[in-house]
Amino acid sequence: MTLVALGFAAACSHSSTDPAPLRVTATPSGPDTRLTLRAEVGLKINARLPPALELGDGTVLRFRTGLRTADSAYYAEPPSAVLPGRHTRVHGTLRVSVCRDDEQVCRGVRVEI
Repeated sequence: MTLVALGFAAACSHSSTDPAPLRVTATPSGPDTRLTLRAEVGLKINARLPPALELGDGTVLRFRTGLRTADSAYYAEPPSAVLPGRHTRVHGTLRVSVCRDDEQVCRGVRVEI
């Protein structure tokens, strides 16, 4: 199930009519919840600065699980993290570094979810 769709700020050149460039999905993982960060086609998630979700209680989940490219710079598959317990909604601050396929520089994105 999709927890939230995330959008970039206007400075990142996405209009409100564009599809969300990032989304977090949740699936059961035994007694816990696996959160997976997915990027739209044309975006790469920087693996050298693993995405992090800071929850309201100060807990920080790092999205580190996932295959990386040969140079270990980007995730070749969506990164994920395990959140203890079963959850249908998550609130916090997501920090992720993303690059467009046609760019050499990644941008840091901070989104409240």
